[in-house]
Amino acid sequence: MPTKQLKTYLVTGASSGIGLDIVRLLTARGHRIIATGRRGKADLPADFPDLEYLPADLGSEADRARIIDRLPGVLNRAILAAGVGHYRPLSKENASGIRRTVNINLTANVCLAHALHAPLAKAGGRLGFVGSTAYRGASTMPIYAASKAAIDGFARSLAIEWSGKIVVKALHPGPTATGMSVRAGRPADLLDRLMLPSPRVASALIAALEKDGGFRRIVSYASVWKRAILAGNAA
Repeated sequence: MPTKQLKTYLVTGASSGIGLDIVRLLTARGHRIIATGRRGKADLPADFPDLEYLPADLGSEADRARIIDRLPGVLNRAILAAGVGHYRPLSKENASGIRRTVNINLTANVCLAHALHAPLAKAGGRLGFVGSTAYRGASTMPIYAASKAAIDGFARSLAIEWSGKIVVKALHPGPTATGMSVRAGRPADLLDRLMLPSPRVASALIAALEKDGGFRRIVSYASVWKRAILAGNAA
């Protein structure tokens, strides 16, 4: 890849799931990555890419400040993929769980976006918030769905406010095989067999951030498999 095409990315949620596959793909393409995740370095997968990695809990103001301190003066892209959620009705929620979900899925992203404005603006860069189709509503995960709906609205607001300076996208993947649903407490069912492969979703999200027009991109079953078929035909 020619040097002029290489970019510097910030990726959150990079220690597992979609975020991990995003940094794997971007590293393989030669880009410079600054990554964060909740796992310590000793707990990362053996094949974790060789990149700048900062263990951080986005629910912690101190950890968010450490990430912001590490930001370069100029940044081409940011993909904010970190997220948490619980599979339970509102009647079964608790105050600490509600606070943590909203803090990580919404508050942390708002704070990071505030800090990212200057370095992204200098590069005419792009900012992607990884949401979820749950932003439309999910009766079994109401707090998670509410936080993703808020991110969708926040992305729309920034897309308007930063128009002409920074491209902002809400990137909503469909059900993806990352293990998050198990950690969230969702019972295993037929949906597990239908979930999209995380590497393909990661590739589609990266591509969706580069598309012009609109602030929202839905990474659906159809779009993921269409990309896979086109890639296969081009091989």
